[in-house]
Amino acid sequence: MTDLKVYSDIIQGSDAWFDVKRGKVSASNFADVLAKGQGKTRRAYMLRLVAERLTGQTEPTYTNQFMEDGKEREDEARAYYEGVNDCQVEQVGFIELNEDIGCSPDGLIGEEGGLEIKCPKSTTHIEYILQGVLPSEYRPQVQGNLWVTGRKWWDFVSYCPQVKSSPYFWVRVKRNEKDIMILQAGVEQFITEMKELIKQIQSKTF
Repeated sequence: MTDLKVYSDIIQGSDAWFDVKRGKVSASNFADVLAKGQGKTRRAYMLRLVAERLTGQTEPTYTNQFMEDGKEREDEARAYYEGVNDCQVEQVGFIELNEDIGCSPDGLIGEEGGLEIKCPKSTTHIEYILQGVLPSEYRPQVQGNLWVTGRKWWDFVSYCPQVKSSPYFWVRVKRNEKDIMILQAGVEQFITEMKELIKQIQSKTF
């Protein structure tokens, strides 16, 4: 397996973090990479990475106040998880599988585990509790984190303190080699297409 490069000394969201992940396919966007029909979402993500590679600048992404509030609650959710599970979560900035692929875990646990935290609105949090499983929209991200890091399991956490009786939901997800094989093939195809697109652009003369 390729030796991982772990950026443990940088903070997610910092300028240094944007620098190391610029132009790389990240696990948080693996769902976009696998989008059926190679639709607009997949194309938009590819063009964003192409632009980052050609300009050396990070393309801005959409955010809103609710998303920003969720990021601020992440530390609180991590502390809650540590208390419930009597463990310590190691925070890292970015983990690089190779020059094209990486992930930004919300935490690493021991030698085998990892953590994905979501701080959704109350209705979404309640739905996660009722379903009692990893939400399907996050399956590529979680299995992608397992692929990149080589770890055996990943805990998905939903945290919403507004739901006072049940502010916390978590489910442990085991490494699924079939999912990872599909992910790897899809991501590698995406990267091949992205590099071909860059070649086409660079070959144009005006």
